[in-house]
Amino acid sequence: MAVTVPDVPAWRLWLRRQGARLAAILRWRPGVSIDAIKAAGRTSTSMPLGAQQLKRQRTSTLLSLGGVTAALLVIFAQLGIERAVYESSVRLHRMVSGDLIIVPYGFKSMQLHAEVPVAVTDVIATNPSVASYSPFWFGVMSLIHPGMPSSRRLAWYAIDPEKPAIDVPGLRENLYKIRETRRILFDRESRPYFGDLAKEADSGNEYAVLGPPDNRGLLRQLFAVGTFAVGPNVLNDGAVLMSQETMAEVFGNWWSDRPAFISVHLLPGADVKAVQQQLNKLLVGRGEAIDKREFEARERVYWSRETPVGYITDLGFIMGVMIGMVFIYYAQYQIIRFYLPEYAILKSLGYDWWFFLFMIGQIGAAIITPAFLVSFTLARLVYAATEAAMHLGMSMGLREMTVALTACVVMTVVSSLFAIRRLWKVDPIMLFE
Repeated sequence: MAVTVPDVPAWRLWLRRQGARLAAILRWRPGVSIDAIKAAGRTSTSMPLGAQQLKRQRTSTLLSLGGVTAALLVIFAQLGIERAVYESSVRLHRMVSGDLIIVPYGFKSMQLHAEVPVAVTDVIATNPSVASYSPFWFGVMSLIHPGMPSSRRLAWYAIDPEKPAIDVPGLRENLYKIRETRRILFDRESRPYFGDLAKEADSGNEYAVLGPPDNRGLLRQLFAVGTFAVGPNVLNDGAVLMSQETMAEVFGNWWSDRPAFISVHLLPGADVKAVQQQLNKLLVGRGEAIDKREFEARERVYWSRETPVGYITDLGFIMGVMIGMVFIYYAQYQIIRFYLPEYAILKSLGYDWWFFLFMIGQIGAAIITPAFLVSFTLARLVYAATEAAMHLGMSMGLREMTVALTACVVMTVVSSLFAIRRLWKVDPIMLFE
């Protein structure tokens, strides 16, 4: 009697094959072992397959190299813009003299043009630890002189010449010159829009300029008698400095009752924190006593969180990282797709997940290294050209290089993790299909 073995349905054979592949994938999972990671790193270093395969894929390599270089240049540009905006916004804050600063209640930024009630000086003067106090005034005006084609917007600062609230380069030697009304000092670090005004102001002669209009619409005549150095910011092209008397004559006496902040000098040995708490208890609702560190920090927070600048630079940085990640992944994926059978053989020989991750990481490192060097060089040139035109303090510092290098590492690691997912489905059985 003959025994007939029933045929196995095709769908069962397919399920068995898929089950075998799934079991192979599950067995090939990364084991968290320091020894395994070190061994994979040594093996991949002694056998740089990723870099060699990258040389053979010239089109993909050049395309990825150009894309990553452009992405890193965008990252450097965003970091440079962020540094320029934040650093230029706190230049004056760092030059304030005194131990404490009285600012408007709820102070966020000087650019909001809030004022401190002048009546708070009575509260300040009654504190036994206060040696002296110095008001500081701030505003915006237009200025023109024969060396300019049109008027430009700049900031004006006003101080008491007997008790300056700020200590900026060039002020002490020229302080006596502004005691006479309508005499001003020009910021020699201003943008080039003002022509040769800095040179004329430093010539030793009184150089006539035209300031804001009076009640009849006539431009007031001022005299530049010297220079100081602070530098512009994003909103203002430059600055001039004058005495309180000149401010009252040009803008009106009512400005004297509206200082932007008041610098407070304490007696030697006074407890700064204790005096700050005492003043804040008495000034509640009218002003705040803060130190220079907080004065600068609030200005930075305003620019980073309450203006579009912070969001735009953060978004540009994230987009640069994502674009660079895509181009690195493109090169890695193209190599994996082209050499898929070879990877299957290596997998059948027992090479683990960490070895393939290091090998794919070699591809990313081989792309990101020359891209970083090229983009760094180009960024230095861009920074220099921008600084020559804008005078915002845009420079390549340790922070920019560190953040960019960190972005490079993140791009390489994340793209490698995405690319290695393609190898999860690789099975030596595919070579015989």
